[in-house]
Amino acid sequence: MELIKKIRAFILKNRLIEEGERVVIGFSGGPDSVFLLEVLLKLREEFSLELSLAHINHLLRGEESDGDETFVRCVAKRLNIPCFVRRQSMQEYAKAHRIGEEEAGREIRYTFFNEVAEETGADKVALAHNLDDEIETFMFRLMRGTSLKGLEGIPVRRERYVRPILNLYKGEIMEYMHKNNIEYRIDSSNLKADYTRNSIRLDLIPEIEEKYNRNFKEKIANLMEEIGEVNSILKVDYKRFLREDALEWQEIEVLTDYEKRKILNSYLTHYGVEVSRKKLDSILAVMKSGGSKELSLGKKMKLKKEYNKLYVSVDSENCIDDNLQVELKVPGEARFGRYRVRAVAGSCSVSGRESFAADIPPGSVLKIRRRQPGDRITISDKGATKKLKDIFINNKIPKEAREEIPIVTLEEEIVWIAGVRGNERYRVRKPDENSIKLIVEEGNFSERGEE
Repeated sequence: MELIKKIRAFILKNRLIEEGERVVIGFSGGPDSVFLLEVLLKLREEFSLELSLAHINHLLRGEESDGDETFVRCVAKRLNIPCFVRRQSMQEYAKAHRIGEEEAGREIRYTFFNEVAEETGADKVALAHNLDDEIETFMFRLMRGTSLKGLEGIPVRRERYVRPILNLYKGEIMEYMHKNNIEYRIDSSNLKADYTRNSIRLDLIPEIEEKYNRNFKEKIANLMEEIGEVNSILKVDYKRFLREDALEWQEIEVLTDYEKRKILNSYLTHYGVEVSRKKLDSILAVMKSGGSKELSLGKKMKLKKEYNKLYVSVDSENCIDDNLQVELKVPGEARFGRYRVRAVAGSCSVSGRESFAADIPPGSVLKIRRRQPGDRITISDKGATKKLKDIFINNKIPKEAREEIPIVTLEEEIVWIAGVRGNERYRVRKPDENSIKLIVEEGNFSERGEE
């Protein structure tokens, strides 16, 4: 029970889970996720938690993957816990999106976890990363090149995602599992050094421990903690230099190169751009040469410098015609550019900006369009309105993104700026089975920056 107390203290210290919350557990069936489930079951009564499981079958290992899925379903049935399963090929997704398999798997997982969280009204999604995972991430980023921020490791909390066992080593988890005869599944692909992370875990770290320092992992864990503390002291707020969506380069130019890199790192990360020290130094070298500049950032994005403005330009292949209008029958769903908007009937506990519980009668026909000049939305019960332009600016939404955000209307009145803000006249105060829940999903959505 000492291990459970240690995790409980970690959860309370970092405010990872609050009393009465609904928690989705990313559940592979492996030892880490089974251990996380065991922990939350022991804390369930104290915290009054509602638990559910979310499992991805990547169809990667044939019968073994199907066996994992069967195991997960059996665990959920035995414990009487809701279970959500998705079968999706990581290899096919990687090929279709022209990305690596590891990145594909991550995008599939986070898209699915977000959908389950929305469907269940979950407050948190708990993931079973441990200290060994964090050290592997440190080594992985160190070899690829990263900033001090990247060397902090995996965040213990980011928005709805929490990692309650990030303070434990893998060995501690396995000792607990074996001591208590707890069943779990083994992913054979983790035992092969096919992927960079596997090689770091199976080859590099054990060799360093054997030949150089048996306490290597502990030293790295201490270093990551110290880097986090230093970063908090040296933090530079890039938003100080933002004017709408562009950086004022003239103000940044007088700063040290370190401060410039910090600002660029934060600004580019906001757009989901993968940042390395080499990329930042290349940008700084180009910026010093003066004049108008344009640099490719990959993923159809460019960094442009015009006069004293520095901004990201997004070249979207999902351009939406200015006059396009799409009908959405309630309940039902509709595609709008790279987004999918759904109107779901039933219990509608709202979780995050991706959903809005709306008082709209079933059978209604909503229309989805782009924003238009002069658009306003009601922001209070008393009928006060606000321009969409001001709302976008206040929410730091990039100019390019504003043009693609679905605007959901009913009889010409804006009901919801999808993923941003709902109309207070339509907001449901006490959701029930008669409510309608509007949900927006991005076609290639992933928890950017997560590992």
